[in-house]
Amino acid sequence: TRRGEVQMNLKTDFPVEIFKTDRRKTASIKIVDGGVHVIVPKRLSDARVKDLILKRTSWIQQKLRIQSETVPPKPKEYVSGESFTYLGKNYKLKLIPNGDGEVKMKGKYLTLGYPKILSETDRKSFVKGSLEDWYKGHALSRLTEKTKRYGKMLRVNPQLVSIKNYKSKWGSCSSTGEIFFNWKVIIAPLHIVDYVVVHELCHMLEHNHSAAYWSHVKSIIPDFNQDRQWLKVNGVGLFV
Repeated sequence: TRRGEVQMNLKTDFPVEIFKTDRRKTASIKIVDGGVHVIVPKRLSDARVKDLILKRTSWIQQKLRIQSETVPPKPKEYVSGESFTYLGKNYKLKLIPNGDGEVKMKGKYLTLGYPKILSETDRKSFVKGSLEDWYKGHALSRLTEKTKRYGKMLRVNPQLVSIKNYKSKWGSCSSTGEIFFNWKVIIAPLHIVDYVVVHELCHMLEHNHSAAYWSHVKSIIPDFNQDRQWLKVNGVGLFV
């Protein structure tokens, strides 16, 4: 891949870099650290590249705005008193030395016993793993329940409901009716979880993002655009 600086009068208010390569047959645009990377086939003329960028300017500006609004999440320390979110509500972590090793929700607390003999590094690893297991278990249970409920409303019946550890998406629906959800969505408020479930179920009716597809989503969640926007801005903060 050869990297080339844009030497065009684009009249845009954002930095643009061009990456020309023989490995691609189509062009793509990526937003990276507040700038725009345009990856294009080597044979594409500068005029075509310029035209592509100008046509996608409003889309680029929207993506840049979302990225600028996103607050980088603070890494977790896995210590007593730290806040963890479940279904949009915050709970304080309460670690109990030599407790039973199970995460339990008690009032406004998530309690967890841990072996006192552990080093700080091992304790953090133990707490993180225990919390993730707890979240995954609750995610599968809640998402399965919601999938059945909304599936009846949409008159679809998935063959399988499961969870995965996706890095950049909240769910997927296969052509054979298998639905997978990112378990981290269970950290979000209930209405966001509902939107993600409906979003994937509607792909059983339309395996695309056409107008017909969005009309199915809207029939269940009229203000789905607000939920989509919430995920774009806040999704990066959904982690344990």
